[in-house]
Amino acid sequence: MDETADRQMNIEVLDAAAARGLADEISAAYQAAFGAAPNSEGEHEFERQRSTYRALLERPGFRLATARRDGSLAGFAYGVFLLPDTQWWDGMLEPLPGEMTAETGSRTFALIDLGVRPELRRQGLGRALHDAVLGETSAVRATLAVEPRLETNQRLYRSWGWVRAGRMTGAAGGIAYTYDMYILALPTGRP
Repeated sequence: MDETADRQMNIEVLDAAAARGLADEISAAYQAAFGAAPNSEGEHEFERQRSTYRALLERPGFRLATARRDGSLAGFAYGVFLLPDTQWWDGMLEPLPGEMTAETGSRTFALIDLGVRPELRRQGLGRALHDAVLGETSAVRATLAVEPRLETNQRLYRSWGWVRAGRMTGAAGGIAYTYDMYILALPTGRP
């Protein structure tokens, strides 16, 4: 339990089996979080999130952290392990060394989405979700992608220890033309 703004916040980490039934609730929370500024996403991005979330449930290492206040979903964070045949690092504007991009299927956890309902931001909930979803993964590092225009988000991640690894081109039909790629070393000695 995490105390946020004098009201109890229940944070829970779920595997794919437990997260499967929450797809619609996560989608609604995503729309609330990312439809608002600074992201201001629309229906195309919401549909992409719905389909991506369902596909990720089938991937190894899927983890979802949820935060509930008074039973309502206040925020979420989810991701998966990068597989050996990942295309995650493809399209880097300045290619990274092979030892940095080689994936084993358990080396790197990709934090795909982290969102908090706008009215509950700036209370430490995002950090609590971040720490919960990364907290017990067996990965040695994590990665995420952030749009360059989202400078506030980038400053926040850097304040949490993330390091920018470079910039890459976005996939056709994606949210952005380019993304800044970040890496975070995770504590060793995990189970």
